[in-house]
Amino acid sequence: MKVVRVFIYSLIALAIGAWLSVMLMEDPGYVLITFRNYSVEASLATIVLSLMVIYVLLYGLLKLLILFNPLKLFHKETWYALFFRKNVRLQSEKGLQLLLLGHWQDAYKKLVESAERAQTPVFNYLAAAYAAFQRHDHLACTYCLSQAKKHTIVPNSGIKTFQALLEHQSGKDEQSLALLLAIQQEQPDSPFVLRLLKDIYFKLKDWQKLAELQTELEKYRVLNNEELLLLKEHLAVHRFHEVSSKQANEDELKSLWNSLNKVIQKRELVTEAYLRALLSIGKNEEAQRLLIKFVKRQWSERLIVLLGYIDSEDAASNLLLLEGWIKDRPKDVYLMLTLGRLGLRSQLWGKAREYFETALRFSDSTKLSAEINAELGRLLEHLGEHERSLMCYRQAMDLMDHKIPDLPQPDKPADREAS
Repeated sequence: MKVVRVFIYSLIALAIGAWLSVMLMEDPGYVLITFRNYSVEASLATIVLSLMVIYVLLYGLLKLLILFNPLKLFHKETWYALFFRKNVRLQSEKGLQLLLLGHWQDAYKKLVESAERAQTPVFNYLAAAYAAFQRHDHLACTYCLSQAKKHTIVPNSGIKTFQALLEHQSGKDEQSLALLLAIQQEQPDSPFVLRLLKDIYFKLKDWQKLAELQTELEKYRVLNNEELLLLKEHLAVHRFHEVSSKQANEDELKSLWNSLNKVIQKRELVTEAYLRALLSIGKNEEAQRLLIKFVKRQWSERLIVLLGYIDSEDAASNLLLLEGWIKDRPKDVYLMLTLGRLGLRSQLWGKAREYFETALRFSDSTKLSAEINAELGRLLEHLGEHERSLMCYRQAMDLMDHKIPDLPQPDKPADREAS
């Protein structure tokens, strides 16, 4: 559009110039200017061209005066910049170098000292604010941010965003959130602001706000595909937990499940949340069917373990199915643990014991070993092997993440009899 306007104005100027040329060729005119004893005679064309040249020269001279402004020669900052600007720049660069190397105190000192004499003091103060933040000097950080705002020519949302980031990183999420919401009114399409909002809502577990923000995140392509899938996954899991906590019926759960697209349905955590919701209302057979269908398509240790918790009439059939899978996964501890539990549900005590003991041999997870020991100890207790059972229970206790404290205990019966 701007090019079209320039073209039209050029055509008009050429037309006027051509018209004046024709007129002056027919009658060049005559101009006589007298002043006291002086007189100037010239044709009208000469006078017009002379005036145009004088106008261009005056306009150019005015622009040069504005650009170089000779009044600046009377300011001491001009002479200081002329002779010491290189020194100030070196000091600023040294401050930035120290900042990148993590020398917060020295970096802060150099950046602040050179800020007022720097060509762009805003950058110095922002860098100094970060240095102060890293050494937990919140007063100095606030001072530098306020100085950066003072040195901006126009209101700058970027400085507020930087302040919100520092607030978030220091754990002041409420203050950071208030700043970001205000900035979002001014800059609704800022990817950085939207990402920060997402991180804070996620940390605060404000799922409703996250769901509202999802549209903006997709619209402005703030997240990559995997990040967006992860967000949708967490939102779906929360919705299942929320619906389940309200004692929803099967139709409500199925409606929620069917509202999700196929990609989200294939996510492990989403499927697990749906299965647990079904189990909470007693729909064990439906949960088992979906679980086995999922694991056949996409192996999941979490869901394999969950299968061992489902009370189903098909325990024996499931045992045979999983024994077929163990041929391809002979050292899968999660699979062996579930096989042991299915053996118990099928009342095959020897087979259950064998799977638990084999799982223990292959387990390299402390938490999982504690769980297997607990299962084996309970089975051995019911089989009458009390000494071995007690040993398994003790091993399970030793492997617990949260160990009980070492406290005084009464003497054992045998010790009391001996005394």
